[in-house]
Amino acid sequence: MVQQDDVIERTSIVTYALLEELHTVLADSAKPDETSLGVIMGLAMFLDEKIGPMRSQKLMSQAPGIILKTDAHVTDELMQRFAPVLRAFGTHLADFATAAAPARPLTKVV
Repeated sequence: MVQQDDVIERTSIVTYALLEELHTVLADSAKPDETSLGVIMGLAMFLDEKIGPMRSQKLMSQAPGIILKTDAHVTDELMQRFAPVLRAFGTHLADFATAAAPARPLTKVV
């Protein structure tokens, strides 16, 4: 069972569950690898912006040694704890993606 002080484990589970929902919304069966590459690229951009390239490199070198205290993978029980909110978010994204809303201008050039 996840405890409140298990920040790495809790964050990992939420991230995994969120990516599951995003993958469902974004997946294109004709181009499945493009969805995976987009996830990798988005994560790289997020990490670069949040922690910078030097710390990213340091953290990624430590990543293989990190073992989740609860399990080495996200169990169904843990997914169910986070699923309702993330599933609602995924549904919202799917609805948003299908709506013909005008594009918002970018606030930041990447």
